Amino acid sequence: MSDDFADRLAEVLGSRPPRSANVDDAREAAVLVPIVAVPEPTLIFTVRTDTVPSHKGQISFPGGSIDATDATALDAALRETQEEIDLDPSNVRVLGGLDETPTFVSGFVVAPFVGWLAQPPQLAPNPAEVAEILHVPISNLVEEVRREPGFRHGGRTYPTEAWIWNDHVIWGVTARLLRTFLRLLADAGLAEPPG
Repeated sequence: MSDDFADRLAEVLGSRPPRSANVDDAREAAVLVPIVAVPEPTLIFTVRTDTVPSHKGQISFPGGSIDATDATALDAALRETQEEIDLDPSNVRVLGGLDETPTFVSGFVVAPFVGWLAQPPQLAPNPAEVAEILHVPISNLVEEVRREPGFRHGGRTYPTEAWIWNDHVIWGVTARLLRTFLRLLADAGLAEPPG
C-alpha cells in the first residue's frame, strides 16, 4: 500500500511542473515535506524555537534559506532538513516539487519538495532551531480540524487558514503549503480535498 501511495503521489506531482513565484527582493528558501510511510502516511513538521530569526515558535516543514553553496533549491531543502532534524538525505525518495510560495511578512519565496521515507527515521532536533518534532498522520488533517482565517485559539487571533492538531496550530505559509499538498493528495485519490 505505502509504495502505491508514493507512486500515485509522484505521478500527480510529475504531471504538473511547479510554478515559480517571482517576488521583488524576496529571499529564497526551500523546505522538505517529509512523509513517513509506516505505520500510515505521516507528515513531519518542526516547531521552531523562540530564538530563530524569523517565524519564532511557529510550526513549519524542515528547511531554510538557500545558500550560495547549494547547487539547487532541492539541495538546500535536504541540507537544511539534515541540519535541523538530522534526517539523512540518502533515506529520502524525492517525489517532486510543489509550487513556490511567498511568505507575506518575512520576505521569503519558499520552494517545497515532497520526500518519501519508507521507514521511520531516527531524528534529532537541532536545539538552536527546533523545539520539537511533530509526526502528524495525514489522516488526522481533516476538515474537522481546519479553521478559516480570523479564528481565535489560545487567546490569539490567527490571520490565515489553519489546521489544529493536538493543540498545535499549523498556520501561515505552512498552512498554505499544506493546502496545496492536500489538494494534490485528493487529485491522486489519496485524501479528501480541503474545504
